[in-house]
Amino acid sequence: MITIDDFLQEVLQINWFEHCKDKENKYYVIHSVFEAYDVWNEQMLKTWEPHIFTLEKMAVNQIGDTKIDEIFSNISAKTEDILWQKWSNFIFRWNLEEESSLSAEMLDMVKRDISWVYIEKVLNAQGFFNTLFKIYKDGYFPCAWIGNYPNGQAVVL
Repeated sequence: MITIDDFLQEVLQINWFEHCKDKENKYYVIHSVFEAYDVWNEQMLKTWEPHIFTLEKMAVNQIGDTKIDEIFSNISAKTEDILWQKWSNFIFRWNLEEESSLSAEMLDMVKRDISWVYIEKVLNAQGFFNTLFKIYKDGYFPCAWIGNYPNGQAVVL
């Protein structure tokens, strides 16, 4: 099993929100934080929630609520600074300053996803959140899914 410190080293090496140009045809790319939240949020919840509920149930049974809370807290604390820095760079680079009011909420989503990635790793379950992890590693923010996962296409910012 990967330790949380080893996992965090991997997380901290990601080029957050840097958009690898060679992957653009792989995803449905949008360029607005407001669009990500206002237009795609319902679809995101429809896709993410069943995976969260299933994984959470499995995790509660195998590692318990206290361990889950510890993982979320640790990942949030250790990634907060780098995510804010990279997100701020992203907002500036794409001239989205007028859309920065959602920054805290968007970054909470990232920390949630990354915490679930680690829980999948702890449970040795290569699932939905590891798919999202690959998208984050490509430099994108996954904000919804077109179609029924695993079919279809990720909507990314």
